[in-house]
Amino acid sequence: MMYSQEYQLIWQNCFGGSKLDGAYDIVSLPSGYLIAGGTGSNDGDVSVSYGNGDGWLIRVDSTGNLLWEKTYGGSDSEGFSRIIPTTDNNFYLLGISWSSDGDISYDPYPGSPDYWIVKIDSSGNILWDKIVGGTQGESLSTGDATLDGGIVVIGHTYSSDGDVSVRYGWADTWAVKLSSEGELEWDYTIGTDWIDKGQAILATSDGGYLIASTSIILEGGIGNISCFPHTYGWSDGMIFKLDSNLNIQWQKSYGGSDHDGIIALIEVSDGYVFSACVHSNDGDISGWHEGYNHLGGSESDIWVVKIDFHGNIIWQKCLGGSRSEDALNLFQTSNAGFIVIGSTRSNNGDVTGNHSMSEYDDDIWVARLNNEGELLSQHCFGGAGSEMIEFGAVKKSDYNFVIACNTNYGPSYDVDCTPYGGITVDKDIWLFELKDCTHYAPLTPSQPTGPTHACSASGEPARYTVPSLANQTHAW
Repeated sequence: MMYSQEYQLIWQNCFGGSKLDGAYDIVSLPSGYLIAGGTGSNDGDVSVSYGNGDGWLIRVDSTGNLLWEKTYGGSDSEGFSRIIPTTDNNFYLLGISWSSDGDISYDPYPGSPDYWIVKIDSSGNILWDKIVGGTQGESLSTGDATLDGGIVVIGHTYSSDGDVSVRYGWADTWAVKLSSEGELEWDYTIGTDWIDKGQAILATSDGGYLIASTSIILEGGIGNISCFPHTYGWSDGMIFKLDSNLNIQWQKSYGGSDHDGIIALIEVSDGYVFSACVHSNDGDISGWHEGYNHLGGSESDIWVVKIDFHGNIIWQKCLGGSRSEDALNLFQTSNAGFIVIGSTRSNNGDVTGNHSMSEYDDDIWVARLNNEGELLSQHCFGGAGSEMIEFGAVKKSDYNFVIACNTNYGPSYDVDCTPYGGITVDKDIWLFELKDCTHYAPLTPSQPTGPTHACSASGEPARYTVPSLANQTHAW
Protein backbone atom coordinates (compact mmCIF):
# COMPACT_ATOMS: atom_id res chain seq x y z
CA MET A 1 0.00 0.00 0.00
CA MET A 2 1.33 3.42 -0.90
CA TYR A 3 1.60 6.09 1.77
CA SER A 4 1.79 9.82 1.26
CA GLN A 5 4.85 11.94 1.86
CA GLU A 6 5.02 15.63 2.65
CA TYR A 7 8.03 16.62 0.58
CA GLN A 8 9.05 20.25 0.80
CA LEU A 9 11.57 22.20 -1.22
CA ILE A 10 13.84 23.76 1.42
CA TRP A 11 15.78 26.04 -0.94
CA GLN A 12 16.41 26.29 -4.66
CA ASN A 13 18.38 28.23 -7.24
CA CYS A 14 18.92 28.40 -11.00
CA PHE A 15 22.26 28.78 -12.80
CA GLY A 16 23.17 29.35 -16.41
CA GLY A 17 23.50 31.71 -19.32
CA SER A 18 21.71 32.41 -22.58
CA LYS A 19 22.72 29.13 -24.25
CA LEU A 20 22.28 25.48 -23.29
CA ASP A 21 23.68 24.70 -19.83
CA GLY A 22 23.34 21.43 -17.97
CA ALA A 23 23.98 19.73 -14.64
CA TYR A 24 24.96 16.08 -14.93
CA ASP A 25 26.30 15.20 -11.48
CA ILE A 26 26.64 16.54 -7.94
CA VAL A 27 28.75 15.64 -4.89
CA SER A 28 28.57 16.90 -1.34
CA LEU A 29 31.29 18.81 0.51
CA PRO A 30 31.53 19.56 4.25
CA SER A 31 29.81 22.91 3.64
CA GLY A 32 28.16 22.70 0.26
CA TYR A 33 28.20 20.98 -3.11
CA LEU A 34 30.10 20.69 -6.38
CA ILE A 35 28.01 20.41 -9.56
CA ALA A 36 29.55 19.13 -12.80
CA GLY A 37 28.11 19.48 -16.27
CA GLY A 38 28.53 21.52 -19.40
CA THR A 39 27.80 24.96 -20.80
CA GLY A 40 27.45 26.59 -24.17
CA SER A 41 27.10 30.08 -22.69
CA ASN A 42 29.51 32.95 -22.17
CA ASP A 43 27.22 35.19 -20.11
CA GLY A 44 24.98 34.99 -17.07
CA ASP A 45 26.65 32.83 -14.42
CA VAL A 46 29.31 31.64 -16.90
CA SER A 47 32.44 33.77 -16.60
CA VAL A 48 34.65 32.25 -19.32
CA SER A 49 33.95 30.41 -22.58
CA TYR A 50 36.75 28.58 -24.40
CA GLY A 51 35.02 26.99 -27.37
CA ASN A 52 31.77 25.59 -28.76
CA GLY A 53 30.98 24.04 -25.39
CA ASP A 54 32.90 23.65 -22.13
CA GLY A 55 32.92 21.47 -19.08
CA TRP A 56 31.42 23.45 -16.21
CA LEU A 57 32.00 23.13 -12.47
CA ILE A 58 29.91 25.07 -9.91
CA ARG A 59 30.63 25.41 -6.20
CA VAL A 60 27.68 26.34 -3.97
CA ASP A 61 27.24 26.62 -0.21
CA SER A 62 24.91 24.47 1.89
CA THR A 63 21.82 26.45 0.81
CA GLY A 64 22.62 26.66 -2.88
CA ASN A 65 24.27 30.08 -3.12
CA LEU A 66 26.90 30.36 -5.85
CA LEU A 67 30.43 30.67 -4.45
CA TRP A 68 32.45 30.17 -7.63
CA GLU A 69 32.35 28.50 -11.02
CA LYS A 70 34.95 27.36 -13.55
CA THR A 71 34.90 26.25 -17.16
CA TYR A 72 37.24 23.65 -18.61
CA GLY A 73 38.06 22.91 -22.23
CA GLY A 74 39.64 23.99 -25.47
CA SER A 75 38.64 25.61 -28.73
CA ASP A 76 36.19 22.83 -29.69
CA SER A 77 33.63 21.06 -27.45
CA GLU A 78 33.86 19.46 -24.01
CA GLY A 79 31.46 18.40 -21.27
CA PHE A 80 31.46 16.44 -18.00
CA SER A 81 29.04 13.62 -17.18
CA ARG A 82 30.35 12.70 -13.71
CA ILE A 83 32.26 14.04 -10.73
CA ILE A 84 33.71 11.30 -8.49
CA PRO A 85 35.35 11.88 -5.07
CA THR A 86 38.82 10.35 -4.59
CA THR A 87 40.39 8.73 -1.55
CA ASP A 88 42.79 11.69 -1.18
CA ASN A 89 40.08 14.39 -0.90
CA ASN A 90 40.26 15.38 -4.55
CA PHE A 91 37.84 14.72 -7.43
CA TYR A 92 37.73 13.12 -10.86
CA LEU A 93 35.84 14.92 -13.62
CA LEU A 94 34.78 12.48 -16.33
CA GLY A 95 33.67 13.55 -19.79
CA ILE A 96 34.57 13.80 -23.44
CA SER A 97 36.75 16.22 -25.38
CA TRP A 98 36.98 17.22 -29.04
CA SER A 99 39.79 19.72 -28.46
CA SER A 100 43.56 19.45 -28.59
CA ASP A 101 44.38 22.73 -26.84
CA GLY A 102 43.41 24.80 -23.81
CA ASP A 103 43.08 22.62 -20.71
CA ILE A 104 43.79 19.46 -22.73
CA SER A 105 47.46 18.93 -22.00
CA TYR A 106 48.02 16.30 -24.70
CA ASP A 107 45.68 14.81 -27.30
CA PRO A 108 47.21 11.90 -29.24
CA TYR A 109 44.03 11.53 -31.32
CA PRO A 110 43.13 15.00 -32.67
CA GLY A 111 39.95 15.47 -34.62
CA SER A 112 37.90 12.86 -32.75
CA PRO A 113 36.01 12.79 -29.43
CA ASP A 114 37.78 10.89 -26.67
CA TYR A 115 37.43 10.06 -22.99
CA TRP A 116 38.71 13.02 -20.97
CA ILE A 117 39.55 12.35 -17.33
CA VAL A 118 40.57 15.33 -15.20
CA LYS A 119 41.73 15.20 -11.59
CA ILE A 120 41.09 18.39 -9.62
CA ASP A 121 41.45 19.59 -6.05
CA SER A 122 38.55 20.95 -4.00
CA SER A 123 39.16 24.45 -5.42
CA GLY A 124 38.78 23.22 -8.99
CA ASN A 125 42.47 23.41 -9.87
CA ILE A 126 43.60 20.80 -12.40
CA LEU A 127 46.11 18.31 -10.93
CA TRP A 128 46.36 16.30 -14.15
CA ASP A 129 44.27 15.42 -17.19
CA LYS A 130 44.31 12.45 -19.55
CA ILE A 131 42.91 11.80 -23.03
CA VAL A 132 42.13 8.11 -23.61
CA GLY A 133 40.79 6.63 -26.84
CA GLY A 134 41.59 6.13 -30.51
CA THR A 135 41.24 7.83 -33.86
CA GLN A 136 37.59 6.92 -34.54
CA GLY A 137 35.99 8.35 -31.42
CA GLU A 138 34.74 7.42 -27.98
CA SER A 139 31.85 8.44 -25.72
CA LEU A 140 32.17 8.19 -21.93
CA SER A 141 29.12 7.34 -19.81
CA THR A 142 30.19 7.02 -16.18
CA GLY A 143 32.84 5.75 -13.78
CA ASP A 144 33.65 4.68 -10.24
CA ALA A 145 36.52 5.26 -7.82
CA THR A 146 38.66 2.19 -7.13
CA LEU A 147 40.04 0.90 -3.85
CA ASP A 148 43.59 1.99 -4.73
CA GLY A 149 42.61 5.62 -5.33
CA GLY A 150 42.35 5.32 -9.10
CA ILE A 151 39.35 5.53 -11.39
CA VAL A 152 37.62 3.10 -13.74
CA VAL A 153 35.40 4.51 -16.49
CA ILE A 154 32.97 3.02 -19.01
CA GLY A 155 31.48 4.08 -22.32
CA HIS A 156 31.85 2.93 -25.91
CA THR A 157 34.45 3.11 -28.64
CA TYR A 158 34.45 3.06 -32.42
CA SER A 159 38.25 2.77 -32.60
CA SER A 160 40.58 -0.15 -33.25
CA ASP A 161 43.81 1.69 -32.51
CA GLY A 162 45.35 3.99 -29.93
CA ASP A 163 44.52 2.84 -26.41
CA VAL A 164 41.92 0.30 -27.62
CA SER A 165 43.49 -3.17 -27.37
CA VAL A 166 40.57 -5.20 -28.76
CA ARG A 167 37.76 -4.34 -31.16
CA TYR A 168 34.85 -6.63 -32.02
CA GLY A 169 32.21 -4.65 -33.88
CA TRP A 170 30.96 -1.28 -35.02
CA ALA A 171 30.67 0.07 -31.46
CA ASP A 172 32.07 -1.74 -28.43
CA THR A 173 31.65 -1.32 -24.70
CA TRP A 174 35.00 -0.08 -23.45
CA ALA A 175 36.30 0.21 -19.87
CA VAL A 176 39.63 1.72 -18.83
CA LYS A 177 41.44 1.96 -15.49
CA LEU A 178 43.67 4.88 -14.56
CA SER A 179 45.92 5.11 -11.53
CA SER A 180 45.65 7.97 -9.06
CA GLU A 181 48.43 9.67 -11.05
CA GLY A 182 46.66 9.33 -14.39
CA GLU A 183 48.56 6.36 -15.82
CA LEU A 184 46.54 4.00 -18.04
CA GLU A 185 46.71 0.60 -16.30
CA TRP A 186 44.35 -1.49 -18.44
CA ASP A 187 41.50 -1.43 -20.92
CA TYR A 188 38.76 -4.01 -21.42
CA THR A 189 36.37 -4.48 -24.34
CA ILE A 190 32.95 -6.13 -24.34
CA GLY A 191 31.42 -6.60 -27.73
CA THR A 192 29.87 -8.44 -30.61
CA ASP A 193 30.03 -7.76 -34.34
CA TRP A 194 27.27 -5.15 -34.02
CA ILE A 195 26.54 -2.51 -31.34
CA ASP A 196 27.54 -2.54 -27.66
CA LYS A 197 27.49 0.52 -25.40
CA GLY A 198 28.74 0.56 -21.82
CA GLN A 199 26.42 2.45 -19.50
CA ALA A 200 27.35 1.46 -15.92
CA ILE A 201 30.38 0.21 -14.01
CA LEU A 202 30.97 -0.65 -10.36
CA ALA A 203 34.22 -1.31 -8.52
CA THR A 204 33.02 -4.13 -6.26
CA SER A 205 34.01 -4.75 -2.64
CA ASP A 206 35.92 -7.94 -3.58
CA GLY A 207 38.33 -5.95 -5.74
CA GLY A 208 36.64 -6.85 -9.01
CA TYR A 209 34.32 -5.03 -11.37
CA LEU A 210 30.71 -5.18 -12.49
CA ILE A 211 30.20 -3.87 -16.03
CA ALA A 212 26.81 -3.25 -17.65
CA SER A 213 26.57 -3.10 -21.43
CA THR A 214 23.58 -2.50 -23.65
CA SER A 215 24.24 -4.94 -26.48
CA ILE A 216 22.59 -5.83 -29.77
CA ILE A 217 23.54 -9.42 -30.61
CA LEU A 218 23.19 -10.95 -34.04
CA GLU A 219 22.79 -14.71 -34.39
CA GLY A 220 26.13 -16.29 -35.18
CA GLY A 221 27.99 -13.12 -34.24
CA ILE A 222 31.52 -12.82 -32.94
CA GLY A 223 32.84 -11.33 -29.72
CA ASN A 224 33.19 -12.23 -26.05
CA ILE A 225 29.48 -12.36 -25.15
CA SER A 226 28.71 -16.06 -24.74
CA CYS A 227 25.30 -15.96 -23.04
CA PHE A 228 22.22 -16.03 -25.23
CA PRO A 229 20.15 -12.86 -25.65
CA HIS A 230 16.39 -12.85 -25.20
CA THR A 231 15.99 -12.00 -28.87
CA TYR A 232 18.47 -11.48 -31.68
CA GLY A 233 18.70 -8.05 -33.25
CA TRP A 234 17.31 -6.15 -30.24
CA SER A 235 19.28 -4.90 -27.25
CA ASP A 236 19.63 -6.70 -23.94
CA GLY A 237 21.21 -5.48 -20.76
CA MET A 238 24.42 -7.46 -20.29
CA ILE A 239 26.36 -7.73 -17.03
CA PHE A 240 29.94 -8.99 -16.84
CA LYS A 241 31.44 -9.77 -13.43
CA LEU A 242 35.23 -9.57 -13.57
CA ASP A 243 37.71 -10.41 -10.83
CA SER A 244 40.60 -8.11 -9.96
CA ASN A 245 42.68 -9.67 -12.78
CA LEU A 246 39.90 -9.07 -15.36
CA ASN A 247 38.97 -12.75 -15.57
CA ILE A 248 35.27 -13.27 -16.33
CA GLN A 249 33.56 -14.80 -13.29
CA TRP A 250 30.13 -14.75 -14.93
CA GLN A 251 28.11 -12.96 -17.56
CA LYS A 252 24.34 -12.75 -17.96
CA SER A 253 21.78 -11.06 -20.21
CA TYR A 254 18.67 -9.36 -18.86
CA GLY A 255 15.61 -8.22 -20.79
CA GLY A 256 12.88 -9.29 -23.16
CA SER A 257 11.94 -9.19 -26.84
CA ASP A 258 12.23 -5.39 -27.26
CA HIS A 259 15.05 -2.93 -26.58
CA ASP A 260 16.27 -2.97 -22.96
CA GLY A 261 19.40 -1.58 -21.30
CA ILE A 262 20.96 -1.31 -17.84
CA ILE A 263 21.92 2.21 -16.76
CA ALA A 264 22.83 2.12 -13.01
CA LEU A 265 24.41 -0.37 -10.57
CA ILE A 266 24.85 -0.49 -6.78
CA GLU A 267 26.18 -3.18 -4.44
CA VAL A 268 24.20 -4.29 -1.36
CA SER A 269 25.02 -6.76 1.39
CA ASP A 270 23.59 -9.79 -0.42
CA GLY A 271 24.09 -8.93 -4.08
CA TYR A 272 23.58 -6.08 -6.52
CA VAL A 273 20.68 -3.88 -7.61
CA PHE A 274 20.41 -2.27 -11.02
CA SER A 275 18.04 0.10 -12.75
CA ALA A 276 17.32 -0.27 -16.44
CA CYS A 277 15.39 1.41 -19.22
CA VAL A 278 13.08 -1.22 -20.72
CA HIS A 279 10.53 -1.53 -23.52
CA SER A 280 9.68 -5.24 -23.09
CA ASN A 281 6.98 -7.06 -21.17
CA ASP A 282 8.28 -10.60 -21.49
CA GLY A 283 11.44 -12.57 -20.80
CA ASP A 284 12.78 -11.39 -17.46
CA ILE A 285 10.45 -8.38 -17.41
CA SER A 286 6.89 -8.25 -16.13
CA GLY A 287 4.64 -5.35 -15.21
CA TRP A 288 5.71 -2.99 -18.00
CA HIS A 289 3.26 -0.10 -18.43
CA GLU A 290 2.24 -0.24 -22.06
CA GLY A 291 2.66 2.92 -24.07
CA TYR A 292 3.45 3.88 -27.65
CA ASN A 293 4.97 7.09 -28.92
CA HIS A 294 3.90 8.94 -32.03
CA LEU A 295 6.69 7.41 -34.11
CA GLY A 296 5.29 3.93 -33.54
CA GLY A 297 7.88 2.77 -30.99
CA SER A 298 7.21 1.79 -27.42
CA GLU A 299 7.83 4.04 -24.43
CA SER A 300 10.22 2.99 -21.66
CA ASP A 301 9.71 2.04 -18.02
CA ILE A 302 12.22 2.10 -15.20
CA TRP A 303 13.08 -1.51 -14.35
CA VAL A 304 14.60 -2.12 -10.89
CA VAL A 305 16.14 -5.55 -10.37
CA LYS A 306 17.89 -7.21 -7.45
CA ILE A 307 20.34 -10.01 -8.27
CA ASP A 308 22.53 -12.21 -6.08
CA PHE A 309 26.33 -12.25 -6.30
CA HIS A 310 26.11 -14.74 -9.17
CA GLY A 311 23.72 -12.64 -11.25
CA ASN A 312 20.50 -14.58 -10.53
CA ILE A 313 17.35 -12.44 -10.28
CA ILE A 314 15.87 -12.23 -6.78
CA TRP A 315 13.09 -9.77 -7.64
CA GLN A 316 12.19 -7.28 -10.35
CA LYS A 317 9.82 -4.33 -10.61
CA CYS A 318 8.69 -2.08 -13.46
CA LEU A 319 7.95 1.54 -12.55
CA GLY A 320 6.22 4.13 -14.69
CA GLY A 321 3.20 5.01 -16.79
CA SER A 322 2.22 5.14 -20.44
CA ARG A 323 4.96 7.61 -21.37
CA SER A 324 8.72 7.25 -20.83
CA GLU A 325 10.68 7.06 -17.59
CA ASP A 326 14.36 6.52 -16.79
CA ALA A 327 16.50 6.77 -13.67
CA LEU A 328 20.27 6.91 -13.18
CA ASN A 329 20.06 7.53 -9.41
CA LEU A 330 19.58 4.49 -7.19
CA PHE A 331 20.09 4.59 -3.40
CA GLN A 332 19.63 2.03 -0.64
CA THR A 333 17.84 3.19 2.52
CA SER A 334 18.63 2.31 6.12
CA ASN A 335 15.83 -0.28 6.23
CA ALA A 336 17.17 -2.03 3.08
CA GLY A 337 14.64 -0.36 0.81
CA PHE A 338 15.51 1.80 -2.19
CA ILE A 339 15.06 5.30 -3.57
CA VAL A 340 14.90 5.80 -7.33
CA ILE A 341 15.32 9.35 -8.71
CA GLY A 342 14.81 9.95 -12.41
CA SER A 343 12.57 11.64 -14.97
CA THR A 344 9.03 10.91 -16.13
CA ARG A 345 6.69 12.04 -18.91
CA SER A 346 3.73 10.07 -17.56
CA ASN A 347 0.82 11.10 -15.39
CA ASN A 348 -0.82 7.71 -15.00
CA GLY A 349 0.11 4.22 -13.92
CA ASP A 350 2.51 4.60 -11.02
CA VAL A 351 2.94 8.33 -11.68
CA THR A 352 0.70 11.09 -10.34
CA GLY A 353 1.24 14.83 -10.02
CA ASN A 354 3.26 15.51 -13.17
CA HIS A 355 3.38 19.27 -13.71
CA SER A 356 4.40 19.26 -17.39
CA MET A 357 1.95 20.86 -19.79
CA SER A 358 3.19 18.82 -22.78
CA GLU A 359 3.46 15.06 -23.16
CA TYR A 360 6.95 15.62 -24.55
CA ASP A 361 8.22 17.20 -21.31
CA ASP A 362 9.54 15.62 -18.11
CA ASP A 363 9.20 16.07 -14.40
CA ILE A 364 11.70 14.87 -11.81
CA TRP A 365 10.34 11.66 -10.28
CA VAL A 366 11.21 10.28 -6.82
CA ALA A 367 9.99 6.75 -6.06
CA ARG A 368 10.44 4.85 -2.80
CA LEU A 369 10.56 1.01 -2.76
CA ASN A 370 10.63 -1.49 0.07
CA ASN A 371 13.26 -4.22 0.33
CA GLU A 372 11.32 -6.45 -2.08
CA GLY A 373 10.88 -3.80 -4.74
CA GLU A 374 7.29 -2.85 -4.01
CA LEU A 375 6.43 0.79 -4.66
CA LEU A 376 5.64 2.61 -1.41
CA SER A 377 5.39 6.21 -2.55
CA GLN A 378 6.15 8.54 -5.43
CA HIS A 379 6.31 12.26 -6.06
CA CYS A 380 6.82 14.53 -9.07
CA PHE A 381 8.76 17.79 -8.96
CA GLY A 382 8.93 20.37 -11.71
CA GLY A 383 7.30 23.16 -13.60
CA ALA A 384 5.14 23.61 -16.66
CA GLY A 385 8.09 22.98 -18.97
CA SER A 386 10.62 20.18 -18.88
CA GLU A 387 12.88 19.10 -16.01
CA MET A 388 15.36 16.28 -16.48
CA ILE A 389 17.99 14.68 -14.26
CA GLU A 390 21.09 12.65 -15.06
CA PHE A 391 23.31 11.59 -12.09
CA GLY A 392 22.50 14.77 -10.16
CA ALA A 393 21.23 13.53 -6.78
CA VAL A 394 22.87 13.49 -3.35
CA LYS A 395 21.33 11.50 -0.51
CA LYS A 396 21.65 13.32 2.81
CA SER A 397 19.35 10.86 4.59
CA ASP A 398 16.54 8.44 3.70
CA TYR A 399 14.18 11.43 3.49
CA ASN A 400 16.45 14.29 2.45
CA PHE A 401 18.07 14.86 -0.96
CA VAL A 402 19.79 17.59 -2.93
CA ILE A 403 19.03 17.47 -6.64
CA ALA A 404 20.85 19.13 -9.52
CA CYS A 405 18.77 18.89 -12.69
CA ASN A 406 17.82 21.01 -15.71
CA THR A 407 14.79 23.17 -16.49
CA ASN A 408 13.61 25.38 -19.34
CA TYR A 409 10.63 27.06 -17.65
CA GLY A 410 10.30 29.21 -14.59
CA PRO A 411 8.98 30.32 -12.33
CA SER A 412 6.09 27.83 -12.33
CA TYR A 413 4.85 25.25 -9.85
CA ASP A 414 7.89 23.87 -7.97
CA VAL A 415 10.36 25.90 -10.03
CA ASP A 416 10.50 29.14 -8.06
CA CYS A 417 13.66 30.54 -9.61
CA THR A 418 14.02 31.99 -13.09
CA PRO A 419 16.30 30.40 -15.70
CA TYR A 420 18.53 32.90 -17.47
CA GLY A 421 16.30 34.58 -20.04
CA GLY A 422 13.13 33.14 -18.49
CA ILE A 423 11.22 30.63 -20.61
CA THR A 424 13.62 29.20 -23.18
CA VAL A 425 14.30 26.13 -25.25
CA ASP A 426 17.86 26.17 -23.86
CA LYS A 427 17.91 24.60 -20.43
CA ASP A 428 19.57 25.94 -17.29
CA ILE A 429 20.52 24.21 -14.06
CA TRP A 430 17.84 23.88 -11.37
CA LEU A 431 19.27 23.05 -7.94
CA PHE A 432 17.13 22.33 -4.88
CA GLU A 433 17.00 20.54 -1.54
CA LEU A 434 14.13 18.17 -0.93
CA LYS A 435 12.96 16.93 2.44
CA ASP A 436 10.09 14.76 3.66
CA CYS A 437 9.09 16.80 6.69
CA THR A 438 6.92 14.08 8.24
CA HIS A 439 10.11 12.31 9.33
CA TYR A 440 11.68 15.28 11.12
CA ALA A 441 10.99 17.35 14.22
CA PRO A 442 7.27 17.97 14.81
CA LEU A 443 5.76 21.40 15.35
CA THR A 444 5.53 22.75 18.87
CA PRO A 445 2.40 24.61 20.05
CA SER A 446 4.24 27.94 19.81
CA GLN A 447 5.17 27.40 16.17
CA PRO A 448 2.93 28.18 13.19
CA THR A 449 0.87 25.35 11.76
CA GLY A 450 -0.91 24.62 8.54
CA PRO A 451 -0.01 23.70 5.00
CA THR A 452 1.56 27.08 4.20
CA HIS A 453 4.68 26.31 6.24
CA ALA A 454 7.56 24.17 4.98
CA CYS A 455 10.29 22.62 7.09
CA SER A 456 13.74 24.18 7.03
CA ALA A 457 17.09 22.52 6.47
CA SER A 458 17.27 21.66 10.18
CA GLY A 459 13.91 19.89 10.13
CA GLU A 460 12.07 22.63 12.01
CA PRO A 461 9.25 24.55 10.32
CA ALA A 462 10.45 27.59 8.40
CA ARG A 463 8.53 30.83 8.77
CA TYR A 464 7.67 31.60 5.20
CA THR A 465 4.62 31.13 3.04
CA VAL A 466 4.70 28.98 -0.05
CA PRO A 467 3.25 31.05 -2.94
CA SER A 468 -0.06 29.77 -4.21
CA LEU A 469 0.04 28.44 -7.76
CA ALA A 470 -3.61 27.55 -8.01
CA ASN A 471 -4.50 30.55 -10.16
CA GLN A 472 -1.34 30.70 -12.25
CA THR A 473 -1.64 30.42 -15.98
CA HIS A 474 1.22 29.54 -18.28
CA ALA A 475 1.70 30.29 -21.95
CA TRP A 476 3.07 27.41 -23.99
